[in-house]
This record gives sequence, C-alpha cells and structure tokens, in this order.
Amino acid sequence: MRILCLLHFLLTWYLPNSLLVGSELQEHTILLAINKELRVPGWNANNSAYCYWKGVTCGHHHSLVEKLILSHQNLGGNVSSISILKSLKWLDLSNNDFHGVIPPAFGNLFYLEYLDLSLNKFEGSIPPELGALRSLKTVNLSNNLLVGEIPNELQGIESLQDFQIFNNHLSGLIPSWVGNWTNLRVFAAYENNFNGRIPGTLGFISELKILNLHSNNLEGPIPGSIFTSGKLEVLILTQNNLSGNLPVEIGNCQTLSSVRIGNNNVEGNIPKSVGNLSSLVYFEANHNYLYGELVSEFSLCSNLLFLNLASNGFTGKIPPEFGQLMNLQVLMLSGNHLFGDIPESILQCKNLSMLDLSNNRFNGTIPNEICNISQLQNLLLGQNSIRGVMPHEFGRCRKLRELQLGSNHLNGTIPSEIGYLYNLEIALNLSYNHLHGPLPLN
Repeated sequence: MRILCLLHFLLTWYLPNSLLVGSELQEHTILLAINKELRVPGWNANNSAYCYWKGVTCGHHHSLVEKLILSHQNLGGNVSSISILKSLKWLDLSNNDFHGVIPPAFGNLFYLEYLDLSLNKFEGSIPPELGALRSLKTVNLSNNLLVGEIPNELQGIESLQDFQIFNNHLSGLIPSWVGNWTNLRVFAAYENNFNGRIPGTLGFISELKILNLHSNNLEGPIPGSIFTSGKLEVLILTQNNLSGNLPVEIGNCQTLSSVRIGNNNVEGNIPKSVGNLSSLVYFEANHNYLYGELVSEFSLCSNLLFLNLASNGFTGKIPPEFGQLMNLQVLMLSGNHLFGDIPESILQCKNLSMLDLSNNRFNGTIPNEICNISQLQNLLLGQNSIRGVMPHEFGRCRKLRELQLGSNHLNGTIPSEIGYLYNLEIALNLSYNHLHGPLPLN
C-alpha cells in the first residue's frame, strides 16, 4: 500500500513537471526560430531564461509566453512562426517594417486578446481566419497597405472592444453585422475606400464611444440610431458624400465632445437639440448645404472651444447668445449669407483666438472694443460690406498675427496704431476699401 502511495506521489509530481520542462524547451525553440527570422535586438540565444528577454512576458505560474511586444524595433521578416506560441494573449508588432500578407496562421492563436500590427507595410486582405479568435478584444491593423473588404468571418468576435483599420486601401460596404459587436467602444475605419451607407445597426452597440469614418466614399444619411445609446463621445464623418439632415437624435448624446461632419452634402437646419450637448468641445460642419438661422442653443454648450460652420447657406444675424461661450477659442462662420452688425456680445468671448466672419454680408462697423478680446490672433472680416473707419484701438490687439479687412467699404485713414502690431506675420490685407493716407512707418 505504501508503495502505491509513493508511486502516486511520484507520478503526480513528476508528470506535470516533466511536461512543464518539455513546454519550456518547446517555447525556447520557437523563440529561437522567431529570432533567427526577425533578429530581435536584445534576444540572446545563449540565455535560456527567455521569459526575461526584451518584449517577452510569460505567465505567472508557468513559463509559457503570453505577451510578445516587439513594437518600434525596425524589424522585418516572416512572422508566421509566432503563430506556434499557443498560449499567446498579447501580440504587438506595431511600428516596424513588416511586408507581405498577414499570416492566416495567426488564426490559430486561440487565446489571443490583443493584436496590434499597425504602422507596417502588410498587404493583401484581412485574413478571415482571424474570425476564429473569439477572445479578441483589440484589433489594430491601421496604417498598412491592406485591400479588400472586412471579412464576414469576423462577425462572431463578440468580445471585440477596439477595432482600428484606418489608413489602408480597404473597400466595399461597412457590414451591417458590426451591430453584433455589442461590446465595441472604438470603431476607426477612416482614410479607406468604403462606400455605401453607414449601417444603422451601429445603434445596437451600446458601449460605442468613438466612431471615426472620415475620408471614405460613404453616402446617404447619418443614421439617427447611432445616438441611441447616449454614450457616443467622438463622431468624425468628414470628407464623405453624406446627405440628408443632421438627426435631431444627436441631442440624446450628452457625452458627445467632438462632432465633425464637414465636407459632405448634409443639408437643412442644425437641430436645436445640440443645446443638450453639455460636453461638446468641438463642432465642425463646414462645406455642407446647411441653411436657416444659426441656432442660439449652441450657447448652452458651455465647454465649446471650436465652432466651424463655414461655407454653408446660413442667413440672419449672429445670435447675441454666442457671447455666453466664455471658453470659445475659434469661431468660423465665413462663406455664408449672414448680415447685420458684428454683435458686441462676441467681445465677451475673452479666449477667442480666431474670429472668421469673411465672405458674408455684414454691413455694420468694426466695434471699437474689438481688442477687448485679448487673445485674438486671427481676425478675418474681408469680403463683406463693413463700413466706417478702422478703429485706432487696433493697436491694442498685440497678439494679432493676421488682419484681413479687404473688400469692404472702410474709409478714412489707416490708423498709425497699426504699427504696434509687432506679431502681424501672416497677413495684413486692407485692399479694395476707400482708405487713404500713408501706411505707418513703424
């Protein structure tokens, strides 16, 4: 009986440890093969303690490789042998010089949770074999030379939280099944050749925080469903062919901090529900077909720093409520049909560094208190019907780098105080007015 107990003890101790030793030898052999191909700096073939090699992390209770971080190493070569590291959970090969296709064998890394192949020169299509990696949470294939469509095989990766494929040559539709990725937080597919519509099923993704699809060939309306969850923080859709109205549902997302829909074909009025966007910092809708009056509800966005509504069809006057935007730094309203005076309430925006009202129909005078905006660096009022004289107070705009007053109806002399604008380095344009007298010598 004692002999049987002793035999049981030896087997329970020896077998696992012998298997562990065998696994260590296998992992070491695999890493040596990887190093032979990639020549990783700091990997010493004579040092068998591979868990301490640069970029290698093993598990807490064993010597199996779980993390391989080889970013920013200027590496090249065939990476297929990495797929033999069966316990790998984290693989980062970003910012190197890898070429060729992404190995389909990476689909055998069943425990993989993090995959970053960005900033290389991988080409070909996204391997459908990656769809077998059901534990993946992060996939970053951005800044490569990838072509083709998003493989349908990826739709089963329901654990995915971060999917970045921007700056490639990918094409086709953004598949409607992306709505199956209900844990997704970041979807960045910008600077590709995607076409068709933005799928409304994106509204099924309750955790989505960042949606960036700019610089594609997308068309059709912006689906109101993407604002359903109320958790979206960043929406970037610039430089597409989107049309229709800006959905009123945008007001559901009080977490939105950045909205960029410029350079599209969006039309209609900006919904008053934008006033609900209490976290809004950046709003850009330039070069569209928006019209109607500027909505005063923007004044409720007290955190707003940047507002660009240039090159649209807005009419009427600037709402005096805009003067409540105490944090506003950039206001760009050029290329519209706005008229009336430059509202004195704007002078309350003490942090304003750029005020661009050019190419409108403003017909009042320049307020004498314009330099109360102490941070003003760029003042663009050209191509309007502004009359009266140039205020002598311009000399107090000491941070001014650009002053555009051309093509107006200004008269009188050029104030000598202009000579005190020592930082004026971009432009001073007073052309096509009725000014007379010499330019200040200083």
